Amino acid sequence: MSQGTKLTTVVHDTDIHGLSCGINAYYTLRRQGIAVSVFSHFSTNPQEPSTTPTGLAQYVESLGTTDLIILDIPIDIRNPKRYIDALVSHAQFKGRVLWLDHHGHSQWIDILNKQGVTAIVYGSSYDLALAVPRMYAIADSFVEKWALIGSVADFDTSIADKVSPELEEMVCDILDQAWKQRRDQLLSALGLTPRPELGNVGQFTVQIVEKGIEPEKVIEVARTLVSPLRLPQYNTIGDVVYTTELPAMGLAWKTAWKLCLVTGSKVAVVPTFNPRTQQYAVIIARYWRVDETISKVIESFIATKFAGRQIVGHVGARSIALMSQSEIQNVPMWARELAEELERTVYTPKTVHLVSDRYVASALERDFKMILQKLTEILETQKKMYEEYLELKRRQVQLLEQATERERTRYD
Repeated sequence: MSQGTKLTTVVHDTDIHGLSCGINAYYTLRRQGIAVSVFSHFSTNPQEPSTTPTGLAQYVESLGTTDLIILDIPIDIRNPKRYIDALVSHAQFKGRVLWLDHHGHSQWIDILNKQGVTAIVYGSSYDLALAVPRMYAIADSFVEKWALIGSVADFDTSIADKVSPELEEMVCDILDQAWKQRRDQLLSALGLTPRPELGNVGQFTVQIVEKGIEPEKVIEVARTLVSPLRLPQYNTIGDVVYTTELPAMGLAWKTAWKLCLVTGSKVAVVPTFNPRTQQYAVIIARYWRVDETISKVIESFIATKFAGRQIVGHVGARSIALMSQSEIQNVPMWARELAEELERTVYTPKTVHLVSDRYVASALERDFKMILQKLTEILETQKKMYEEYLELKRRQVQLLEQATERERTRYD
């Protein structure tokens, strides 16, 4: 990308993963002395996704001369032409375009690369979040931590062994809720100055870097703004957890995740209602830490059971349109059938069931740490008391020796 006076514009998605990509890119370019601006807010309707491909195309078309880095914003496969044309036109006439994503769309990558856009698709959310820092050989704790935070929020299985269940819960529950529902309050509580020209996402990206705010601090502040996600009543059948109660509005995906976290289940089945489409649906989601082969079972089950329905989402986490609210009554039956299919297809040793409740395990771990800390404090206190006791005994011996010496002197 450009160096010196020419501007580079970073455009990133507005969810937590897109935010981490933008923060790391802005941080890297600033360290390289590159003039950089940030754009990340396309829709003024809070009920619509901010980073729609159409919105991005309109923004790119409005730009003047600038190099462009686009992060975590996929090509709309239903209507790709305007988006692709905007990127290609910019690359040919206004500045270099670096398009980085992890959502696939391989059929469009060759088209972009052949027409002047440098398009790269990474295999994981984590690799995408570190893409720009790695291009400039930047490897420090700031970019690493933001990459992990963003990738946890994106349920990136490649980092499952790098993060604790506690961090997972803090990111996917607390931070995600604060970011989606209390964004302006989060900015204010972090002491970030309002900069409306950047949008509330862009000003967050810029000022996090300028003030050097670590993700731990953001999570700490987020905890003061929201409560942990309330789970509806649920049941488990084999490796499947399900609920027939609708979760809080707009939180069905996170409810499915947390049900798996709490119960140790591999898959969650959760009904939901979409206020934008006025439509009921059922979400079938694989817990992100378990083997991805389970996604194949889910896909096969959905293809057989729900042929002809509207199905959206990504592999292993699907939302299936329901005919009516009354179909929610079928959720227990679907959960049982899916559990039976998983039992036939994916072997799970019984010993795994005994230790798979990560939520309970993490709670026990916290309790043991607290007990160990208290025990250590008690032992330290006992040690000090014993040392004081030894000092008193030593002093007593000295006094006795002095008294004996005086008696001997007197009789001599």
